[in-house]
Amino acid sequence: MDYREFRQEILHLMREQADDNMKISLVDKQKLNGQLWWGLLMEREDCACSPVIYLENVYEDFHQGESMEEIAKKLWLIYKEEAKEVTGVLKGNVSDMESFEKASEKLFVRIFHREQNQELLEQAPFVSILDLAMTVYYLVEQADTGVRGTIMIQKEHVQSWGVTWEAVFRKAAANSLEQGGICWNTVEEVLDHRPLLPFPQPLSRSGSGLHVLSSRTGVWGAVVAFLPGTGRKLYEALGEEFYLLPSSIHEVLFVPVSRVTCRELLGRTVRDVNRYEMPREEILSDNVYFYRSDEDRLEIAEI
Repeated sequence: MDYREFRQEILHLMREQADDNMKISLVDKQKLNGQLWWGLLMEREDCACSPVIYLENVYEDFHQGESMEEIAKKLWLIYKEEAKEVTGVLKGNVSDMESFEKASEKLFVRIFHREQNQELLEQAPFVSILDLAMTVYYLVEQADTGVRGTIMIQKEHVQSWGVTWEAVFRKAAANSLEQGGICWNTVEEVLDHRPLLPFPQPLSRSGSGLHVLSSRTGVWGAVVAFLPGTGRKLYEALGEEFYLLPSSIHEVLFVPVSRVTCRELLGRTVRDVNRYEMPREEILSDNVYFYRSDEDRLEIAEI
């Protein structure tokens, strides 16, 4: 059974087991870099939330020998847990999003490839930087359950708040730097399972010259490298200009100019990692960037 047939079969089975108040439909959702995920939209007349239960993982379970009945039972359990959690989360967070003043402390910036995500950007304001786009998201969280999710800020949000997009982005960028923090370490230390350290805590010398840069949590952490002021801070800490390698949406690598023996190798490394090792939805870019200190800006490196 291929994935299309599986989707239709599980939809039919779930509908047979649903009560009259439940509407179940098959939906697809555009993820980062053109990835298309399929899921079941679970809607109840007496429930304000409508979770989408994605099917990629359970399709793998089917190939591992689980029956359709076992998978359907698993999906119902997932739905019940998600409906319970999402309802609790929405009670506080939806009201907080009604005004910019309430929402502002939970706004952060994320970054991804602009051309590969044009559909996601149709209704979302963004800041362009080189071949990338920086958008703002609202962090949905619930202290007692640990539930965390995100809502991408749309043009309609900014309009309803009665503020400028520039003000929204400035606040989100400040939150990302202040709450998320800038963290770094050498590649050797990271490969040895050592944690990233708060910038600018001194680091041991890197044998390869490569360093890792991300946020405190590491989630969407690559964005810190592209926020205003970060390039200058790294330049001053290193004492020289540097190349930036976009290893994923979660982190970047950087290397001082004096430690680079072959610029072409940097480009090949990024492209090979993206092609053979990185999940498509986590790829940031195939380009290598260079920090030019006299203009305080990043540019796409000519390599």
